[in-house]
Formats: sequence, structure tokens, C-alpha cells
Amino acid sequence: MSKNRARDRAAKAEMEKTGARRARAVRKVDTTGQHSEYPVRLVDAHGQSWHLNSGETNAYGTRGLHWSESRTYEEIVEEAGPVRHIDVPADGDFPSIRRALVEAGPTALSSLIAALHAAATAAEEATGRPEDLVAGRPGSTESVIVLQMTLDVGPRVPTTSVDPAALETIAPILTRWVTGETVVEVAENLAFVLGGIVDELGWHGITDPWTRRNAAPYASWVTGHSNNPVGAMRARAAAQLEDDTDPMTETVGRTAFLLDATIPSDPDPGLVGDSTMEQLFGALAARSLHTLERDGDEYPARADVFVLPPNVTDRPGDAPAGWRNIAALVLVTTRRPWELDDEDQRVVTDAYRTASAALNRHWPGLPQEHQHAALSLDMLAALRGKVTEEGVREVFADLVASAIYHTYTLGSDPELAPSAGETP
Repeated sequence: MSKNRARDRAAKAEMEKTGARRARAVRKVDTTGQHSEYPVRLVDAHGQSWHLNSGETNAYGTRGLHWSESRTYEEIVEEAGPVRHIDVPADGDFPSIRRALVEAGPTALSSLIAALHAAATAAEEATGRPEDLVAGRPGSTESVIVLQMTLDVGPRVPTTSVDPAALETIAPILTRWVTGETVVEVAENLAFVLGGIVDELGWHGITDPWTRRNAAPYASWVTGHSNNPVGAMRARAAAQLEDDTDPMTETVGRTAFLLDATIPSDPDPGLVGDSTMEQLFGALAARSLHTLERDGDEYPARADVFVLPPNVTDRPGDAPAGWRNIAALVLVTTRRPWELDDEDQRVVTDAYRTASAALNRHWPGLPQEHQHAALSLDMLAALRGKVTEEGVREVFADLVASAIYHTYTLGSDPELAPSAGETP
């Protein structure tokens, strides 16, 4: 029996015994290697996260390596030791965090963000790397959001939005998770704790007006594991409408994201002459983004697609048999009310859904677990330690310079054509 299957069966039995609603909340996962020769995941002295390759007994991969490369546990220890194993939270951590947040009420989320910022600061003081806050699983969507939220909102949380007792309770726990002898996944564990609190108190019950204005773009993480995320998101939208008393003006602006896709390994039968799969992939994405749609309303757009060489930003893990990974930087230009806090993220979502659907129509059959993914440019930059606007521009310029092919949406509104050298 595989370790995952045994874990899930044990979780199911515990759920039946305790009446718990979430399997994750009752799983007792041993990732410290006590019952196996090598740990499933670990973090080295440079903050690099390593995962034991599927089906291997001593072959580790990481985001810094090509997917076909690996290192043994002994090589990692020798080249980048000491290493820390990924562990589960200590007994009592979850109840303490939950109790502190519930008692904090409307200042719960801002107090948690302040605690996250304290943990990131402690990591920076210990290693020089605030991104060690999410070293337990740096590539997950939840980790990306939490790191960006911590670096963006954390330094700006006013003292009036922080519950001192909650901060005093939670900050030491998160700091131990990040800087202790073992590493605990921060974003994923906190998301499951928050899910139950949102069910109980609602979005407004854990946020004050300052937090609703400043943390709104990150509400997807806060409400992601709620049993009523739609209700929570509606409350967020209502709060934004209350704060947005001035009419929104639409201007031409742009946003960028990484389109991480999976395409067939064999050449497409429709290729002509010297055309490549990279060129076809870029053309399909650019052509599909002529018009975007949201809530039944369409709006015109233009996309500049920069297809990237292999291994520049490959996500970890193998593609399914007969497929291969490919990535592109997509710059979307459109006329929108960009002054809304999360409009750039919503445009990215609209563009990703449109491009993903177009790729799946042209190349059907991609397994669900290997579906295409998107990561906004600012979050990609944050993962690389670039948190300022200048840092984001540097990442954009580096990706454009490394591109092996560039194409754009033909026939788009000329007003949407970006000026030479213009960045998001």
C-alpha cells in the first residue's frame, strides 16, 4: 500500500470517529523520515525545497533543476547541508491559532498578516531570505499568494487593525514553523484553519474596513477552504462597492502573466514548412485573446506572447506520456477600470481561461491533473525575491530577452498596441 493511500485511509477512519469534516484536518502525516529511509520533502541551507521524485527511493528534484535531473539525499546534504525535513504542526498549534483568530474578530485577518510579516522578518534575520516563509512548498498557488500578501500588506498593517493577544500567540508559532529544526508548510495549513473560521464568522467577521480595502486581492486564499466561499466572496464584493464611491474610469492598461502549458510531444499534423510547435502554441494563445469575457460581458484585448525556452520556468513534475511542458510570458493590453484593486488579477484570470480553453480545443485529451496553469508576473517576481516595481520590470525584461519566439494578436484594436519597450 502506498504511503498516500495509507494516510488517506487513516484520515477517513479518524473522520468517522471524530466527526471531522475535512480529511486534511485530521491527517497525521509523518514526513520526517522516521519510518522510511528518506524524507518525502526537505529544505536545504539555501532555502531550496526538494521533493522525492515519484517512484524513486533516493532521487530528489527541485524547481532549480531541469525535470530530468535529480540529486541524492547524500549529495544535497554534502552540497547544501544542513537540511531540514518538512514536518506537521505541533500538537496544539491549530487550536491556539484558531482560538486567537476567533477572539480577534474583525481584526483577525490583519492580525494574521502582521504575524506572517513577523515570521518573514524572523526568517530574513536568520537566513537573509524572507521567502523562507513559504520554503515548505514554494511553488503552490497558496504559497505564492501568502508570500505576496505578506510582503505587500504586512508592512502596512496599522496598529489599530492588530489584536495584540492574537499577534502574541500566532507570531511565535509561525516563526517556529519557518525557522525551527524542521519546516512546516505555512500557507496550506493556515488556509485550512481559516476555512472553518470563515464558515463561522464570514468575511466581514474577520476583516475591518482597512483590511477589506487592502487585503481584498488575496481573499481567494482566505476563503479558499470555506464551505461557503461564494458567500464570502459576495461579501467582499459588497464591501468594495461600499468603498468605491467615485465612478470608475476606464483606461488602456496592461498586465502580464506566465502561461504554463502542456502540449503534445509530436509535431502537429497541421504544421507547414519550418513551423514549430512553439510557434503554433504562441499563435493559438495570441489569437484566442482577441476578445475576453467576464460574467457574460465581452471586452476587446490584445496579447503579446513571448514563448520561453525549456527549463526557464518549468513547473516541477513530469508531463504525461506523449506531452511536454512549455511556458510563455503573456502581456495582455485592454481598456479596463484599472484603479480597482484586483482588476489586473481578474484580467489575468479572464485571459488564462480563454487561452486554456483554446489550447484544449486544439489539443484535446490532456489529463485534468496536468491542465495548464497561470501565474501573475508580480507573483512570479516575488518568488524570485523581486518585490518592488523595479524588480517586476527586471523579471519582465529578462523573460522577454530570453524568449525564443514572439507573436501577438492579429487584428486587435490599434489603440491597444503597446509602445516600444513598454512594460506592465
